[in-house]
Amino acid sequence: MEADSGTAEGNGLSRDLAFRFGGFYFVYFATLGAILPYWSLYLESLGMVAFQIGVLVGAIQITKIFAPNVWGPLADRTGRRLTVARFTALGTLLAFLPLYGLDTFWAMLPVVALFAFFHAGPLPLVEGAVWDVVRSRGIHYGRLRLWGSLGFILTAVALGPLLDSLGYVRLLDFMNALLLGILAFTFLVPEPGVAAGNGAGGGSLLETLRRRRVWGFFATTFLMQASHGAYYGFFSIFMSAHGYSGLAIGLLWGLGVLAEVVVFLYTDQLVRRFGVRFILAASLVLAALRWMVIGSTTALGWLLAAQVLHAATFATFHAAAAHHTHELFPGSQRSSGFALYSSLAFGFGGGVGSLLSGTLWDWIGGGATFWVAGGLAALGVAVMGLTRVAAPTRSSV
Repeated sequence: MEADSGTAEGNGLSRDLAFRFGGFYFVYFATLGAILPYWSLYLESLGMVAFQIGVLVGAIQITKIFAPNVWGPLADRTGRRLTVARFTALGTLLAFLPLYGLDTFWAMLPVVALFAFFHAGPLPLVEGAVWDVVRSRGIHYGRLRLWGSLGFILTAVALGPLLDSLGYVRLLDFMNALLLGILAFTFLVPEPGVAAGNGAGGGSLLETLRRRRVWGFFATTFLMQASHGAYYGFFSIFMSAHGYSGLAIGLLWGLGVLAEVVVFLYTDQLVRRFGVRFILAASLVLAALRWMVIGSTTALGWLLAAQVLHAATFATFHAAAAHHTHELFPGSQRSSGFALYSSLAFGFGGGVGSLLSGTLWDWIGGGATFWVAGGLAALGVAVMGLTRVAAPTRSSV
């Protein structure tokens, strides 16, 4: 290797290629920067109650249980990963349009589910392509993925005051513009050229999934994302109820993602230095601490500290989990592996967490709900120990 693999030019990663992958991450996570902080507030502005909000937030997550496991295997069978990604990006845009004019729970539910079904497709498919490039060219995953965090933070911070001024109904307009951007970038992202069924053997997908450390890993990622349910579904409402403005809420979200951006610059070195197992376990412990702090106080100083911990609860955890997913699944199963990670963690885990939080919120209150979330993260550490996730080897990037 003649150049530093961490640079955009290292090992053949041109600035053009970095722009294509980074641009996709930017616009995709910008949609999450719009949805996660403000979707619940938009629903509240329509007169939805906590349980309905929990269901409509959870529907986005639960649909991800099934959707990636349609798109991932299809991409593996055909060897046309990005063709499938483009189809799902188009479907996402078209499925979102009917939300204009809908303002009742039962009318919105099937439309939101259809939108989420397509929206779950592009990311794991492009993520698989990114990891092929990361491994083949020796470049840093975190330095590509951080562009997604930048897209999230800029959108979350900018939309707060805009929606305060224009009204939460304008959220739909911003979302449509971003969904068009996702579609455009799926045509710019290059296909690494993995043929159908290509890759190192490794047996069948079912054989891989029967391994204890594989299902233990997915159980761990499920619990981590389930613990985020209260945060993604109700943090903005919780802050608003305690007197924080839309701008302040956006800045709090933005601080968390800013910490994530900084840490993404170093995730590859951290995984190399400490190993996947330590990173996953430490991230779970810090997640438990974070949710318990939010559940205990809404004082600004403590909230700022809790938001900085997003660097661990998302950035380091996801980087280690994505690295381990690539390790666990050979090339012929890789799209399916990333689809399973997306569906079981972000889909099943996020959906269960949202529904659980929506159910508990009016029953035991917001603070206690965040304590339950902390318990879920702590349980993840126990599952790791029982199933020996990522043990005993140390990983390298």
